[in-house]
Amino acid sequence: AQNKEFVCRGHDYERLEAFQQRMLNEFPHAIAMQHANQPDETIFQAEAQYLQIYAVTPIPENQEVLQRDGIPDNIKSFYKVNHIWRFRYDRPFHKGTKDKENEFKSLWVERTTLILVQSLPGISRWFEVEKREVVEMSPLENAIEVLENKNQQLRTLISQCQTRQMQNINPLTMCLNGVIDAAVNGGVARYQEAFFIKEYILNHPEDGEKITRLRELMLEQAQILEFGLAVHEKVVPQDMRPLHKKLVDQFFMMKSSLGI
Repeated sequence: AQNKEFVCRGHDYERLEAFQQRMLNEFPHAIAMQHANQPDETIFQAEAQYLQIYAVTPIPENQEVLQRDGIPDNIKSFYKVNHIWRFRYDRPFHKGTKDKENEFKSLWVERTTLILVQSLPGISRWFEVEKREVVEMSPLENAIEVLENKNQQLRTLISQCQTRQMQNINPLTMCLNGVIDAAVNGGVARYQEAFFIKEYILNHPEDGEKITRLRELMLEQAQILEFGLAVHEKVVPQDMRPLHKKLVDQFFMMKSSLGI
């Protein structure tokens, strides 16, 4: 079938490279395209066979199930990847001049949503794409989403740690370390320079609510981290105490840079 687009569910734990190889074995004459950008007309009109393969993220339909507290994680993880109609992939790009000091200022995201004819998985492991929608997310919208996702991830790890669902606490340690490290190494300050300065606020009067939302998320993240560090302290093994102490010290630096 010419110029068709499908979403396919790979085998369990199959890596993208392995899936690509499997598809190229099935279509031995195909030329693999090495990017996820929309192909140009010459490709669509070409006699040769091209295969473009990239990973997409499922968009769960049952958001309320995923966000409700008290629902077991195994049920949530089922709904994250089953009965899915819509998938998406993001392509970051810079608009205008890229600020060497602070690339958050010009980092846009082109988000493509693919809507299938039928939900996956079904009788088949792959279905055709019926419709694609493309939107652009501004640097500020992008920053809000990054923080929302990170806060959600932190909350989940903390609650798994509290309810003893976690065999080892490494995932929580790594996540706390990553967030605090990024914040101390300029993450928070870069957001402030990009979106909280007078110049941005005056040039983007329509972004008032979003700027407030970003500020709220940054303060919320500080609260989650504080709680997460308290939980971490209770369960951290002896040999990781020095790392824990470093995180606590860095967290106080982060709080002062936020002006809390």
